[in-house]
Amino acid sequence: MCYNCSMNIKQSISNDELRVKIFKALADENRLAIVRLLHENHDNMEYGKLSAAFNVGKSTISYHLKIMHEAGLITFVKHGQSKDVQLNKMVFDGVLPGFLATL
Repeated sequence: MCYNCSMNIKQSISNDELRVKIFKALADENRLAIVRLLHENHDNMEYGKLSAAFNVGKSTISYHLKIMHEAGLITFVKHGQSKDVQLNKMVFDGVLPGFLATL
């Protein structure tokens, strides 16, 4: 009898759920553009500058960043009154190795 089988299946499902979130988050041209811009800026950018780079409202950028954050693709770092948006390189390297190099 396999005692680790159910654990491996649960872990696999969890990893699959993460992959689905990641692929859904990246299945949008605006979010791909955000990833590209962050990567071009050394994987880090001030929220206001990132928002200004796109010709959409701040609420639209916030929506896209929320989806990306929930998928683990980005993190936020506060610096006093400002906030930086950073690519989560561990997720990209672990789930999509080499993806950022293709941008």
